[in-house]
Amino acid sequence: MKNCVLLAVLFLGLAPLLWGQTALPKASYPFVKWEKNSIQPKGSAALFSFYASLDRLMFKGLGRINVVHFGGSHVQADIISGRLRERLQSFYPGNLGSRGLLFPYSIAKTNNPGNYIVKHTGNWNYAKNVQASPAVPLGLTGMAVFTSDSGASIRIEFPAHVKMSSDFNLVRLYEGKESAPYRVIFQGEDSVPTTYREFRHPETQIREFFLDKHEKSLKITILPKDSTEGPYVLYGIQLENEDPGITYHSFGVNGASTSSYLKCSLLGAQLAEIKPDLVLFGLGINDAAKGELDVAAFKSNYRNLIRQVRATNPQAAILLLTNNDSYRPYRVRRRRSYSPNPNGEVVRTAMFELAESEGVAVWDLFEIMGGLGSAKTWEDHGLAQHDKVHFTFKGYRLLGDMLFEALLTDYQYYLKKRFK
Repeated sequence: MKNCVLLAVLFLGLAPLLWGQTALPKASYPFVKWEKNSIQPKGSAALFSFYASLDRLMFKGLGRINVVHFGGSHVQADIISGRLRERLQSFYPGNLGSRGLLFPYSIAKTNNPGNYIVKHTGNWNYAKNVQASPAVPLGLTGMAVFTSDSGASIRIEFPAHVKMSSDFNLVRLYEGKESAPYRVIFQGEDSVPTTYREFRHPETQIREFFLDKHEKSLKITILPKDSTEGPYVLYGIQLENEDPGITYHSFGVNGASTSSYLKCSLLGAQLAEIKPDLVLFGLGINDAAKGELDVAAFKSNYRNLIRQVRATNPQAAILLLTNNDSYRPYRVRRRRSYSPNPNGEVVRTAMFELAESEGVAVWDLFEIMGGLGSAKTWEDHGLAQHDKVHFTFKGYRLLGDMLFEALLTDYQYYLKKRFK
């Protein structure tokens, strides 16, 4: 215990240096409400279980921390979440974990994050939670790809610019129950044969490959058996190693709302396999996009999602990210223009009410940006796109840095209370 106290004191003294390696550009963007960049309510117990896991990792070198981030297009691009992954895995020695659960977005004919490359052969179909009636049941990732082609394949590679460790010696395929009769052939880097043990868990529909060496890329090939009925269904590919540290899993679906994720009947069961220490929900921007927002339905949907997490992962801390300020398009004499979306304030209020009733924490992006109408200022400074809904690459990276600082500042406050 004494050693932990000494390490905590040392961390508190070095903390500004550790995460100040990428200082926030406050002077460049004076319109941002930097003083609002905090986790609310300050000092609440909502994130204490996550911070306790950080304690074990940083002061004892023990444990593996899993963070899960749900959202729409902001998250599918994996820029804000990718930046937060970088910062969490590099701010303190020993934090480097695994890459986590990936989805092959490009096979589903949509944009793939830039930090991994997906290649495939064969004819694949897809299902998404934004469809009125997805063709197959959905889970954690909000999407699925499926095929009946013999010899269809998926390859995952990591580009040279990816700084975080991407090596793995355990591959977990999240499959549909229809996939059980299929054979899956695993190949490692450059398709060089590698030795592995394969096991499929019939109760979870997860197929695991235990590798005898670490790999940095993979290829899986799908081969049906003669008796196969129905397609091979894949929800995601999880890449793990044995290193202690923080693994950040992010799942986004362009256009997804709270009701979209309620279509994911396998979400709770698959989330239980991740065992998250922290779950971030960045949903609401698409709920607010169309006309008058049904506040009661929005809160009911969010409450349902929160309780799904707690039903299978009661230990998980939960953090809500409020909507960014956004604009709506309209036409005047055939010309497209934009006006502030008042639903942003409505969503913000609803999230704070949910946080109080459900005992979860909030990061108030709407207020941090500057409130209603602030998206135009962010656009003028190169941080938001012309639609005033999405951010630029620079804007998303800034949000990742801001959220990282808010979390670490709140963690520092927790340490001060614990070791005072």
